[in-house]
Amino acid sequence: MFMTKINEELINALKHNTPGNSSTVSLLMNIIPIGKEAAYRRLRGDIPFTLEEVAVICVKLNLSLDLLIGTRPTNAYAFQLNAVFSEHPLDEYSNMLKEIIEIAESIKTDTDSFSYRAYKTLPQDLLFQYDVLSKIYLYIVYYQLYPEITPKRFSDINIPDSIFALQKQSAKALHEIGSVIIFDKHIFADYVEIVKYIRNLDMISSTETDLIKAELHLMLDDLERYAVSGLSMQKKKLEIYIAQVGFDCSYYYFQGAGLEASAIGMYCLDNLSCYNPKIAKNQKKWIKSLMRFSTLISESGELQRNNYFLAQRNIVDML
Repeated sequence: MFMTKINEELINALKHNTPGNSSTVSLLMNIIPIGKEAAYRRLRGDIPFTLEEVAVICVKLNLSLDLLIGTRPTNAYAFQLNAVFSEHPLDEYSNMLKEIIEIAESIKTDTDSFSYRAYKTLPQDLLFQYDVLSKIYLYIVYYQLYPEITPKRFSDINIPDSIFALQKQSAKALHEIGSVIIFDKHIFADYVEIVKYIRNLDMISSTETDLIKAELHLMLDDLERYAVSGLSMQKKKLEIYIAQVGFDCSYYYFQGAGLEASAIGMYCLDNLSCYNPKIAKNQKKWIKSLMRFSTLISESGELQRNNYFLAQRNIVDML
């Protein structure tokens, strides 16, 4: 029973870490020196991994060996923080975006795939469709954590085109999954306050401020279309709620194709992610509980929807 649990955890981890254009068998063969048939037999559970193989896989995939073998409390779980505190933050941020894309691409093949997401800040899958809006968050993270290498002016920071391409790809991938999303009622006001603050520091120009304002209005137009139709930009079911109570951070839950994953949004752009099904189910339960304190504005609720978007446009016009 003990080794069976370890084998199951390792197999799940290997499957999760398999790139979209590769196979889990190939990944396993690259980590430990075994043939294809031996790899298949381990992945089917016919042959258990040896302790040495377990250790090598844990090192390669950055897994917690003590959690696997049970030397920590049973209520301790492994979480992964992705990008912003890396020595090469843009590289790690790219890897994080690729991971989001891989997860979304893998679970969308399941017709019952679904996600629940509660946003404390403007959703990245909306921001990523607009280069200036998404660049603001990248700039803020750099300015806070790497002031010695971050230019004083927003216009002087150089973000590779590959980052913007990955952001758009991840936004598209997320919209290919049916979703329930909940917005903190202050997300547009908070974003406007950030822009006003860095504008007062003379970090962005009046022309750039106008561009930000224009893109925020475009985002509101797109979001209102999604709300009216009840469909994402990829024509998948989308329920949009506005929370009437505050919550402390952004929460994510994904399910499909045998995978359950959860994450908590941190540090503007980063995620603290976990692939333990128990944690994921608790996350889903929490997000669904927020729906009881929220107003549905997609499809039905026309009056509430019109009032919400009118109020957000007035907030954006304050720029």
